[in-house]
Amino acid sequence: MEKRKAQPGSDELLRFLAPVYFFGLPGAGKSHCGRLAEQELGYHFHDGDAWLPEDLKASLARGEGFTPEQRDRYAEAIVEQIAEAKAVEAAARCEAARPIAIAQATFKRRHRNMIRAVHPDLVFVWVQSGEQARLTRLRERNHLVDEELGVRMARDFEPPQDGEECLVLQNGVGEDPESEADLVQRLRGLLQYRHPPSEALPEMEQPLQCLN
Repeated sequence: MEKRKAQPGSDELLRFLAPVYFFGLPGAGKSHCGRLAEQELGYHFHDGDAWLPEDLKASLARGEGFTPEQRDRYAEAIVEQIAEAKAVEAAARCEAARPIAIAQATFKRRHRNMIRAVHPDLVFVWVQSGEQARLTRLRERNHLVDEELGVRMARDFEPPQDGEECLVLQNGVGEDPESEADLVQRLRGLLQYRHPPSEALPEMEQPLQCLN
C-alpha cells in the first residue's frame, strides 16, 4: 500500500485531519485502525492500553474486568495523557507536529463524555467488526484480554445512544482479501472531513451521529 504521511510544513493537510479516538469492543480492531491512521495518514498513534494503571493490568492478568472505581480513575488518566500527547505535538510545531489517534475500548458512555468534554476536538470512531472475526482475533493475539475475558467484558459495553456524536467504522479485515485496502480508503474518507466551508463533502466523509 502507498504510504501517505503529512510532510514537513504541510499545515493545510494537518488542518484537515481531525484528532481521533477509536473505541469499541475488544478485538474489533481499534489499535489496527490507529496504526493504519499513523502509517497511511500521518497520525501519531497512541494505544490507550499503554496508559493502563498497574492495578488494572493486574486485574486483566487475573482474568477479571474493572471495577467502577478503576474505570473512573482510568478515564481520568486518559484525559491527562491526551493532554500531554497534544502538548508534545504542539511543541513540535509545523515541521513535525501530527494529529493524534488514540485507541481504547472505553465501554461506558459517561467516560466517553468525560473525555469529550475536556477534548471536544476529538472525533470519536466506534469500530465495529463481525463477531466471529472479533473472537478469532482475541483467540489468536497475544494480549491481556483473551477470548474468554473479551466475551465477558463485552457485556459491560454501552453502545452510543442518540445524541452521542461519533462516526461508525466497520472493520472487515481478515474477512476478505481486499478488506485491508478498503479499510484504509474508508479511514481516509472518515477522518479527512475538515475541508474549507466552500467545499461540499462527499456523503461518506460527513460526520455521522451514532444511533443505538
